[in-house]
Amino acid sequence: MVNYSKKIIPTILIIGIMLNISLSFNNINKFDKYRDRSDGNSENYLIRSDILYGWKSAEKVRQKLNEKKIIESIPINDRWFLPCILVGLYFYVIDEEIFENDGKIKKDNGKIGFLIFQIILFYLSLYYLSNKLRKKISIKNIYVILILLSFEPTISQWHSSFWSESIYLSFFLLFLGKIINLNENNLKNLFIGILIGVMFAQRSASFLLIVPIFFYYLIFFKNKFKPYFFLILGYLIILFLIGLNHKYKTDKFFFLPYHSQLYSNYHYMLHEMKAKSENKSIALALKEKNSKEQIWIKKNDININNLDDIFLLIKYKNNKFIDEVIENPLSSALYLIRKISQAAILDPFWVKKNLFLDKSIKNYYQEFNKDIFIRSIYSIIFYTICFVGLLHMIYDYFSKKKNYKMYNFLILNILIISYFYLFTGGYGVSRYFIPTLISYSFFFMLGLDFIFKKKLYVKFISKN
Repeated sequence: MVNYSKKIIPTILIIGIMLNISLSFNNINKFDKYRDRSDGNSENYLIRSDILYGWKSAEKVRQKLNEKKIIESIPINDRWFLPCILVGLYFYVIDEEIFENDGKIKKDNGKIGFLIFQIILFYLSLYYLSNKLRKKISIKNIYVILILLSFEPTISQWHSSFWSESIYLSFFLLFLGKIINLNENNLKNLFIGILIGVMFAQRSASFLLIVPIFFYYLIFFKNKFKPYFFLILGYLIILFLIGLNHKYKTDKFFFLPYHSQLYSNYHYMLHEMKAKSENKSIALALKEKNSKEQIWIKKNDININNLDDIFLLIKYKNNKFIDEVIENPLSSALYLIRKISQAAILDPFWVKKNLFLDKSIKNYYQEFNKDIFIRSIYSIIFYTICFVGLLHMIYDYFSKKKNYKMYNFLILNILIISYFYLFTGGYGVSRYFIPTLISYSFFFMLGLDFIFKKKLYVKFISKN
C-alpha cells in the first residue's frame, strides 16, 4: 500500500498542476486584453480593480529593484503588501515591464509564468501537508483531501487568476503542515509565528489569526511558557519589519493597511446595520452616515492626503462602528449571522464571473448572483457532509475517551473557521472564506468516510 500510495499521490498532484496550467494559458490567451465598460472606460479583463491597484505598486517595486534600491522597493502597506512585492520581484527577475507607456497593462510580457509559479507553489505545499498527514490518518482519507483540494473549483479557480488567494492558500497549507506535528522546539514555534506574519503580509484579514492559534497553544501546551513566547516573537518580527518600513518612509509606525481600514466595517456595514436598528431605508441611513462624516471632516479640518489625518479619520470610523455594535448588540449579531450565511455559499464560478463584472452598471451584483440557487444546493451538500464529519468526530472522541493529537488538530481548524467567520463574515463576500475550505476538507473527509462505511455496513446487513 505504501508503494502504491507513492504513485497515487504524485499522480493526483501532477494532474492538478497540468489542469490548472492549461486553464491559466486559456485565461491569458482569451482575457489578457481590454474591454469597454458601460460608462465608456476600458479595463483589462484579468487585471483591474484591486488587482490593478496592486500591480501599480508592483511596477514601482520593479523599477526600484532595477535601480538597485532594495529598501526603497519595499512598498507601504496601504492596501496590498506582499502580493505587490512578489509580482514586482517576478517581473524584475524576468526583466519585463508591467505597463505600456500609455498606462495600459502590457501584453505578452510573461505574466503566465507568475500563474505557473503560484500553481506549483500550491501543489508543493499540498504535497508537504499530505506527507505530514501520513502518520495521522489513513492513506485513503489522504486521497480524499488531496482530490478535494486539488480539483474543487471553489478553491482551484484562484490558481489561474491574479488575485492573492492562491499564494495565501499555499502559505496556509504550509502552516497546517507545520502545526499538525506541534512540539516544544523553539525554532519550529518561531517559524510558525513568522509564517503567520507572512500570511498577514499576503492578506491583511489574517491580522488576528494569531488569536485562535494562541488558544490552540493553550490547549496543547497548557502552562509551558516557551512555545507561546517563540510563537508570538515570530509573528511580531514580521509586524515590526513592516512597521519599521513605514516608519522609515512615512515617519509613522503602523502595519495594518490604512486604505483597507478606511474602507472596512464602517464603510460597508454601518449604514445597513443602522437601517435595521433604526427602522429606516438603507439609502437614508447611508445618506445620514455620509453627511455626518463630512461634517466631522470639515469641523476637524481633515486633509485626506495627510497620513496623520487619515488615521484620525480611521479612528472616527472605527469608533462609530463600535458604538453601533455596543448600542444594538442583538441587531448587530443578527446582521453578522445573515452576512456569514451569505458569504458561506460556495461560489465555484467567482473568478469567471468577475472577468465580466461591470461595476458601472446599476445593481451589477444582481447579475453576479443570479446562480445563487445552484450554488446553494452545492453548498448544502458540501456542508452536510462536513457536518456529518464533525458529529462523527465528536462521537468518536467521547466514545474512545482518548486525547488523540488529531482531535486537537481538528479543534484548531474549528477555531480557524470561526475566526474567518467572525472577522470577515460581515462583508458577505464568499472570496474571504476561501481559506476555511481547507479546514473544512478534514471534516469533509471524516463525513465521507463515515457515509461510505455506513453504506457498506447497511448493504452487508441487507444481504444477510
